[in-house]
Amino acid sequence: MAPEAHRPSAPPAGAAPARPWRRFALALFALALLFGTKSEPLSWADASRLGTIQALVEHGTLALDETAYLWQGDKVFVGEHYYSHQPPMMALLGAVPYGVLHALGRAIDDPGTYRILTLCLVGLPLWLGLAALGALARRFGASEARAALVILLAGFTTLALPYALVLNQHGLAAGLVLLGYLALVRRRIAVAGFLLALAATVDLTALFMAAAGALVVVWPARDATAPDPAATKAHWRDLVPYVAWALPPIALYLGINHALVGDFKPLGLHTEAFEYPLSPFVLMSLTGGGASGPAGSQLAYAIQALFGPSGLFLLSPALLLAVWAGLRATLRPGVRSLALALLLGATGITCFYLVSSRNFGGSAYGMRWFTVFAPALWLLPALAGRWPHRGLLAALAVPSLAFALLGAVQPWSKFHFRYEDSPTGMVAAPGAERPGRIEFLQQEWRRITTLEEVFTEARFDTLYQKLLDQHRKLYLRPTPGLSQDERRAWLRQGLEKLQRATALLDRVNSRASSRPVAHYWMGKFHQALGDLPRARREYELTLALEPEYVWAEQALRDLGPAPGASHDH
Repeated sequence: MAPEAHRPSAPPAGAAPARPWRRFALALFALALLFGTKSEPLSWADASRLGTIQALVEHGTLALDETAYLWQGDKVFVGEHYYSHQPPMMALLGAVPYGVLHALGRAIDDPGTYRILTLCLVGLPLWLGLAALGALARRFGASEARAALVILLAGFTTLALPYALVLNQHGLAAGLVLLGYLALVRRRIAVAGFLLALAATVDLTALFMAAAGALVVVWPARDATAPDPAATKAHWRDLVPYVAWALPPIALYLGINHALVGDFKPLGLHTEAFEYPLSPFVLMSLTGGGASGPAGSQLAYAIQALFGPSGLFLLSPALLLAVWAGLRATLRPGVRSLALALLLGATGITCFYLVSSRNFGGSAYGMRWFTVFAPALWLLPALAGRWPHRGLLAALAVPSLAFALLGAVQPWSKFHFRYEDSPTGMVAAPGAERPGRIEFLQQEWRRITTLEEVFTEARFDTLYQKLLDQHRKLYLRPTPGLSQDERRAWLRQGLEKLQRATALLDRVNSRASSRPVAHYWMGKFHQALGDLPRARREYELTLALEPEYVWAEQALRDLGPAPGASHDH
């Protein structure tokens, strides 16, 4: 590694004018946004936000009940109304451009509305954040060309690219974080406090980046041209405007929560609000994934989350160089506080998810939760004043770019590189026929490039039946290596979740087709546990709800006549 030369205060006489490399890098990312931003919602997450935006503009409420996007899974039931369980701040921001579009006669589900909102709410803020990142790199001694390289690495080798193309909070929060840190370095403390607090209300874990920013408030970072960067005085009094200007967005966010549920806890943490008929989160975790097996290690999960098929450093291996540069930057006078703030904020977010979650970003591509800090880490080489060797950087940046482009094809669906990691492979019975390697990859490509979503009650009911089927496959599949007691405990765990889902459907006397399906699989669980009377009762309930359910008829025939039943001879 070679030290980065300090930029001169003025170009020497007769020197060629500096080339606008940063403008070129930003123009390239702008083109990626313009041509890559999706045209319609393909996930519950963005549909949930669209519904809230529509509710605010057209009905003056946050409730999803009368919107075009009620029938999706990212919602809670509070006070006889359905609400998005996503933080509401992004929807509040989105009500401004949609209010203009609606006044011009455009509906929320018109072709193009989703794309316009995504460009306004995600693409533009992230683009501005990358411009701020380039300005920071120049401030700390990077040449124009290397500042442009920082922009390209941050924008194209992390998951910032995929999640800049959909209506998702991660790209917006990442842009706000970068803008907030530029304001910190420029000592615009009030602006920084507001931007970083806004980022935290959009993407709650950005709170770690905001808290870490207090280090830069107290101990300002000095650029390479500072007279004496080591002689930085503490600025404790600056914490006052930093916190004061952080309060308005935080107060607004907490006030909305209190108005809806009577406390300040985020809607997504109110587990009781997910107890409603056809709630997918009765069967799977609130971060979007089901149980992975009857046993599991937290350490193994952490390793997979960082280096596994969806892991941070497998999909963005070049970030390892940025982190290494950051560790070196913590030893450099003048920039130590900024390097520590970036590393501590990123570490806080990572540790939070490694402790609180057990899945890998739900059904979305990669560990999307880390997007809020990943672009900012590319400032660290500029802070260190030392850059990775070109060959090593290229060797890691090329696969990072390839993985980012793959995610940009369809951010809302994982691309599984191995059959064993796919939903089908995870629940496949031992010895079952499996596709060849090339055939499987072709199937995956066709799946992510033909993904579509329809937000109707019938479609949601069909998806819920598939979720019930995945649930039974996971728990009823053969589990070699488990003792009989362990096997029964695993089955009871699956049965308890299924009982909750079925009870919610029964409570409202639901006419959804999922209801008889749920009772049928309850019968299968009881049968696997050896409780034949209860299994028989569930099969009979299935037929009472759906007389043409041939599989329940077959299951009853397989059980034979009930004990004590009379027979005609």
